[in-house]
Order: sequence, then structure tokens, then C-alpha cells
Amino acid sequence: MKLIKIILFVAIAAIIYSFLPMIKFMTIPAASKEDNNQSNIEKLKNNQGAYFSFIIFGDNHAGFSINDASTIKEIWHMNREDRFRKIPIDFVLSVGDVSLNGARKHFEAFKKLQKLIKYPVIAAIGNHDSSLLFNEYCGIKEFTFVNRNSFFIVLDNEAGELSEKQFEWFESKLKEGTRYAHIFVILHKPPFDPYQQEWYNMDNSPWAYEFRKLCAEYRVDMVFTGHKHMFKSQKFDGVEYIVTGGGGMITEMPEKDGGYLHYVRVMVNHDYVTYEVRKVTPPLWTQFIYYFWKEAVYWARNFYGSGYIFNVNRKHEPARVKQLNDDEYWVINKNPAVE
Repeated sequence: MKLIKIILFVAIAAIIYSFLPMIKFMTIPAASKEDNNQSNIEKLKNNQGAYFSFIIFGDNHAGFSINDASTIKEIWHMNREDRFRKIPIDFVLSVGDVSLNGARKHFEAFKKLQKLIKYPVIAAIGNHDSSLLFNEYCGIKEFTFVNRNSFFIVLDNEAGELSEKQFEWFESKLKEGTRYAHIFVILHKPPFDPYQQEWYNMDNSPWAYEFRKLCAEYRVDMVFTGHKHMFKSQKFDGVEYIVTGGGGMITEMPEKDGGYLHYVRVMVNHDYVTYEVRKVTPPLWTQFIYYFWKEAVYWARNFYGSGYIFNVNRKHEPARVKQLNDDEYWVINKNPAVE
């Protein structure tokens, strides 16, 4: 009995200790609004050489305590990436959804998180980010920048698809990027489904097809996206597509399928590009509140099937598809408006 009490006391103390960074977070000042995309791009202009690294993360959804606590822990790891000074970390890129729901207080929380990151932060806009407030707190939404031997294109697909005007601009920038050794593209929503649980497949949508073909034609090195709260890497026509949506928001997918907190470190060495996924364990108190139970639900579901917890209609789809003849299948899968 005494041993049980000791173990219980230690566990409670550890949970409370894991919450302390949140208390400190509440007292720190937010980064200035002038510390935005434009000003941080300017900081990169004098970087020289073809040997460097940068960090990608996304979907931190600032403004909710569980999310912010996880992002704070990730930032602690990010800030240690250059501790051996073997390769310079030039900047951090966010692939969007920097705020929980686009409220001003959520952007204020993001600016606090940005204050903790010791590298320049450049952000894309996500579908949870208010366009006006993003412009006020983070700066421009669609732009390019150069760092050393690499060309970066940041797109705004907050609404989902890209317009024809955006495609024209995108292709003009891809042509401009051919003067550099590497081209990287950043946008929030991926042009494919990293975790296919819906009957409509994004891989075959017109804008996604056109986007992937352009990236292949101009030999883009990597495309970074978020939106899905998970990690997934997939190649289309020789181009690497990375979904990195584990920046703090609670993950819905099972951990074994990529539903874990993480960020990605990309290394560029002259003509060579590689990356490493940095998996981050959630703070203990968030594991107790959410993550343990999420995995337990998936474990239980595996007795009769696995899938996306919150898609209540998923289990009906396979039976429905099996009952369709060829003509009906074509209509259902080619026309999203048909139910």
C-alpha cells in the first residue's frame, strides 16, 4: 500500500511539473507584429554558402492550452538543433493554421510561441487563420524568397484549391526558380490525401493534378504541406511531398499511421537534399488528458476494424461501394456533388 502511494505521488508530481512551462508561457511577451514574413525574409539575404538547414512544422493551432503546451515542447527541441554548430539552422517555416480559429487572442498566442523560437519564422496561411489578422500579425500570404542556393515559393490555398490566376503566378515563379539549385514549395492543404478515409479522393481533383504536374515539370525538390494532423511522405513524378501537421494540435490519427507530434528538419548540402523527422513526446499532462485515451480507442477499434475515429460514416463506405455497378461507381467517384 505504501509503495502504491509513493508511485501515485510521483506520478502526480510529474504531471504537475510537466504543466510548469505553460505557467511561464502565460507571462512572456508576444513577438512584435513587425517580426513578420517580410522582416524575416530580409534577415536571410546575407546568408552565404550552399550548406544549411531549416525546420518545417505546421498546425500548431495556437490559443488552446493542450496545443500550446505541445508546441512549447517542440520549440525547446527546435532551439537545440544547432547546439553542436555543425550546420547552420537558417529559419523555421510554418505550413499554416498558426491559430486555433483565427481569433485575435489566438494570433497573440502564436506570437508568444514565435517569441520562443530563436530562428526567423516564416509562415503560410491555413484554413483556420483569418486572412485579415494573418496579414496583421504574420505579414504577406503569397510570396517567394531566396536563401543561399535555394528558391522558396509560398502559396495561399486557405480556400482549398488554387485559382487559374494563382497557377499563372505559380508557374512564373517556378520558371524563376530554375536559376537556383533547389526549389521548395510551401502551402497549407496537400494536393493528395495523406490519410484516405473519405470516399472522395483529393488525389484526382483537377487542381491537385495540375499542381503536381507543374511541380514535376519544373523539378521541384520538395513540397511541404500540413492540414492533416500527422506526418506523411509520398512521391509523385519524382517530387517529394511531405505533410507535417504535427506542430501542436492534438492528433486524431493513430500514432502508427503518423498521428504524432513532430517537426521536420531539412538539410541542404550543395546539390543534395535530405530530411529527418523529429518525433516529440507530448507533455505528460496532455498524455494523461488525451493522447493515452486516443491510442486506447484505436486499440479497442482494432478488434473489429481500424480507421479515423471521428469519421462516423467511414464504416458504411466499403459496403456501399461493393453494391455499385460500373456506371454508378463512375458517377459517385467522378462527381463529388452526387451523394
